[in-house]
Amino acid sequence: MSATIEYVRFETADAAELTAHREQLVALLRERYGDGFLGAHLARFEDGTMLDFIVWSSAEVAARAAKEMPGDPAAQGFFSRIGTVHEMRHAQVLHSARP
Repeated sequence: MSATIEYVRFETADAAELTAHREQLVALLRERYGDGFLGAHLARFEDGTMLDFIVWSSAEVAARAAKEMPGDPAAQGFFSRIGTVHEMRHAQVLHSARP
C-alpha cells in the first residue's frame, strides 16, 4: 500500500478559533486511526482560504476518515468552523524525501 495525501481547501470565518481546535482534532485522528494517521499540516493561503493537508497510510484509511470525521461529535470544535469547501481530493504518494 502507498501513502495517501488528503488535500482540503476551505474558508473559515475565524482562523484563530479553527486553529485552537486543531490539537484536539489531531489527537482524535491519532486515537482513532493509529498508524494509519501519518501527519497533518494546516496552512492559510494569501487569499485567506485554508489548507488542511493530511498524510494517511493508505487510500482506505483516508476514505474512512473523510467519511467518519466531519460528523463525529468529538471533532465538531474543528469542523463546525469550516465554511465553504472549495476542493477536497486524495492523491497517492509516489515519492517522498526527508532531510
